[in-house]
Amino acid sequence: MVFKKDKCPKCGNYNIILPSNNPIAQSVCQHCITTNLDYNNIEDADFFCRTYNYPFDPEKWILLSKMYKKETFQEYISWVVEEENIQYESAAKDIWKEADKEWALARTHEEIIERIAPIKEAYLLRNRIKWATNYTFEELVNLENLFVSTLAANSISNPMQIDAIKKACKMSIQLDRAIMGGDTKQINDLSKAYKNFISTAQIDKIITQSSSEVIATVADLVAYLEEKNFEFNYYDGVERDVVDKSMKDIKDYIKRVVLDATGLEIVFEGINESLKHEKELQAQSESYKKVSLENLYDAAKDKHNQEFDEELENDSIEDYIQEDDYAYFDDE
Repeated sequence: MVFKKDKCPKCGNYNIILPSNNPIAQSVCQHCITTNLDYNNIEDADFFCRTYNYPFDPEKWILLSKMYKKETFQEYISWVVEEENIQYESAAKDIWKEADKEWALARTHEEIIERIAPIKEAYLLRNRIKWATNYTFEELVNLENLFVSTLAANSISNPMQIDAIKKACKMSIQLDRAIMGGDTKQINDLSKAYKNFISTAQIDKIITQSSSEVIATVADLVAYLEEKNFEFNYYDGVERDVVDKSMKDIKDYIKRVVLDATGLEIVFEGINESLKHEKELQAQSESYKKVSLENLYDAAKDKHNQEFDEELENDSIEDYIQEDDYAYFDDE
């Protein structure tokens, strides 16, 4: 990186100006920086990077300081620009992010409403008309949050359900009061009433239905895919990982074993004949189980009668006349 020489706004001397990446921190000359900051001090190095909005890498800073001494500031900026990473970073940056999240959570609308008197008065007036006058500011905030979030989460528009939800919200506040007071009987009575209003509003059914529509487990995902007849197009014969490679190696090995073996044809024929014989026995056994003894008897009887009838039809009268019978007719 080429640094320009210009008049320093701090000391007024004509010198190399180290550019600032911070819009509210002016660029000053290298002499002013090295006079006020020690390049061998890590804390000064972090202060310099934080002020000029450059990322701070302690390891890189130490390496450059050994090589360039007082020109470390200049060389460090050159390295940062080459890396194209020109935003301040440090090990504490993630901590400040988490702190900012917690701070944002602390700045709720309740705190804002309470601190602005006109808005708070309007809020109290509106919600006491909606709920009642016997609720504190915190209870009204909780009532409104619970009511609005319940409607939004379950997409409820039925007026009777909405009314039951409002009553359930009131019961929730009274139940909180009873819990705080430690009244066991009141807690039991309010719990039963709260459960009845939840049932009337059919919130339990809505929750069950909504939870059944959510894919929460692998089993739910598999069931959904089977229901939709989904088929993966991944298995297209292309090896993509070690599992595919292993499966191919196993198949190739078995193929080589089969092709290179001798006498397998006779073994396979024997196995095939054995399976055929077993299938025939199984078919006969199943056929025998399906036909009852009575049916077998009826079939045998019908077959015998049929054979007897056919024999009668084929016989002539001579078959039934004996020789003595002919002699009787001749005497006459």
